[in-house]
Amino acid sequence: MRRLEVTGTVGLLLYVFHLFFPFAGHEVIFAFLLCITAVVIACHVWFEGYRWQMAPAYFLAFGLVLYECMHRLWGFQAPYLAGVAALLFDLAAIGLSILLPVFKLPALTGPYKVGTQVRHITDESRRDPFSDRAEGVRELVIQIWYPVDPLVRNLAMSPYRDRRITTLKSAHFALVKTHSMLGARLSEGRYPVLLYTPSWSGIRTECTFQVEELASHGYVVVGIDHPYSSSIVMFPDGRIARRKFLGNEDYSSEAAVEAFVKTADQQVEIRAQDATFVLDTLEHLNGNDPDGLLTGNLDLDRVGIFGFSLGGGTAAQTCWLDRRFRAGLDMGGMIAGESAEQGTFAPFFFMFEGMYESIPYTKGTDISGFDHRKQREIEFTRKQFELVKSSLCQFGGYWMVIDGLKHRDFCDSPFFSPLRRGSASPAAIARIIGRYALAFFDKHLRDIEQPLLDGPSSGIPEVRFQVWKGERAI
Repeated sequence: MRRLEVTGTVGLLLYVFHLFFPFAGHEVIFAFLLCITAVVIACHVWFEGYRWQMAPAYFLAFGLVLYECMHRLWGFQAPYLAGVAALLFDLAAIGLSILLPVFKLPALTGPYKVGTQVRHITDESRRDPFSDRAEGVRELVIQIWYPVDPLVRNLAMSPYRDRRITTLKSAHFALVKTHSMLGARLSEGRYPVLLYTPSWSGIRTECTFQVEELASHGYVVVGIDHPYSSSIVMFPDGRIARRKFLGNEDYSSEAAVEAFVKTADQQVEIRAQDATFVLDTLEHLNGNDPDGLLTGNLDLDRVGIFGFSLGGGTAAQTCWLDRRFRAGLDMGGMIAGESAEQGTFAPFFFMFEGMYESIPYTKGTDISGFDHRKQREIEFTRKQFELVKSSLCQFGGYWMVIDGLKHRDFCDSPFFSPLRRGSASPAAIARIIGRYALAFFDKHLRDIEQPLLDGPSSGIPEVRFQVWKGERAI
């Protein structure tokens, strides 16, 4: 909970305690306490921003002020059950605010501060079959995170999510502040470029900590929203594009698995083309950026790509499609499209959650004791691992499994609520992922040797790590 939220709810709690156990001669003190608490809650709404999780406290504060006035003017005395209801209202506000907090992302470790900017770009060469517009060209929304001089200060911080694309449940995300500054100038220099591609129906900000962490270490990171594939995309003119593609991960039947794989193949192909177009656009902006932000500051000989879940598969497909991408990282995702059969054509880093090295997923293990749905899921995963290892054999890279990690731990999701956290610390897991991601891109894009990537590290017991040299020259 935020400071004014804590102060306000504690003040209400003390006043409610007074209702149950009135102290003779102290009525004025508690009336004054209630007035101060009401002011604190008003300041919270004004300065911190209101949110629905605190609604019970808002209603309670108004009700108690009204009760205090009636008690003073007409001697009205609240019944015992009203005190119980007041207590429940305050506890509800506290509970909801803790379970759905205005969370904070871990501090960044790089030498730079981070700036951010959102842009709308259009690929006139491609028609978008899902577009609602008559011209039907492919439109993308991208967000750029970039290094900023560490001496820059006093600029507004970007919200975690635009309020216009939040739901009732996620409205408080608009109150979360990231580490990225709005309106900051990019620090002088030429920086390697990374593209980020989101998950199955994810959006560009779902791994904000990881993209900001890389930007703080001197990378220009560009996150891509894929309209009609990402769950929701807002264009600058206010138009909203919601997910339209059909299909989800489904192992209920052989036909369902085939449909799921077909959808994944189609999606990674569309998204890989999006990524290639984004890189084309960055080349133009590096030559002449109308906003003056990127001109001459991008080292486009050093380009990588990474993604979470299906975004990792998009990263693999993009490396297969476009040899300008020199390295790729897949955080917990399947591979699909041509890259699944032919490999990534670039050094690649595959990260997985620990469960995938448990006995059912080991090749040759008897799985007849599982139901048919689970058998199909295990067989699909085993095939994925064979495809991944085939690519690593050819082009080299890394295979890493993190014990205690859940699939959603690769993104910011564990920070959203204590209910989403497993046994592992979200910040600790995020640090491990960020540390290995930075080492990987520093080695393959900046040619900086990284002892962390030489083999397993005894200092990080959660990680099981393998190095694959590759048989083919890149």
